[in-house]
Amino acid sequence: MTETDQVHITAEPQADPRKCLFRVDRTLYVGMIYTSDPAFAESWMPLAKALFDANDQIQGVRIAHGELTVRTAEAPDDWRELARACGAAIRAHLQAGHESVKEGAEQHLAGDDAIRHRVQQVIDSDLNPALAAHGGFVEILDNDGLDFYLNMGGGCQGCGAAAATMRQGIEVAIREKVPEVGNIFDGTDHAAGTNPYM
Repeated sequence: MTETDQVHITAEPQADPRKCLFRVDRTLYVGMIYTSDPAFAESWMPLAKALFDANDQIQGVRIAHGELTVRTAEAPDDWRELARACGAAIRAHLQAGHESVKEGAEQHLAGDDAIRHRVQQVIDSDLNPALAAHGGFVEILDNDGLDFYLNMGGGCQGCGAAAATMRQGIEVAIREKVPEVGNIFDGTDHAAGTNPYM
């Protein structure tokens, strides 16, 4: 194996103890795609399928550019063991030359994953460019069916106008383009960070 064949991966457990982010030294997918459906993964997201096969605790896989996030049903006692299994699965898949996501996969998303994808598109194309002007961003923490939990970060975390931004800006924009969405909850810890509001 040459140096260029080696796959370098770092694992970073997230604030949500059910999630771990893996950074890979190459592009996995141009864009973002998430699935919680192993059958969809088998047909359209081979790298996600490898992860579902690696550990039955994994309930969701998000692939975006050179990053991959896995979500488990419950927080593991220790992410190290699960992260090693996930890292080994990612490395083996990529070193074998398999693709991460098949072309056209986004068009075949169904159910809750299709709704989540549409919400993510609104966040990426409409909301985050506007929030970036104020040093902020919004991201999906999780979804439970059609109910979404969002996190505000950067300049939005702890901002005195965060509640209004969530209800009058973010929620309105999402509902306008994805009317099927259920409840939208602000999962941000506004008391944390460098500029918390009281």
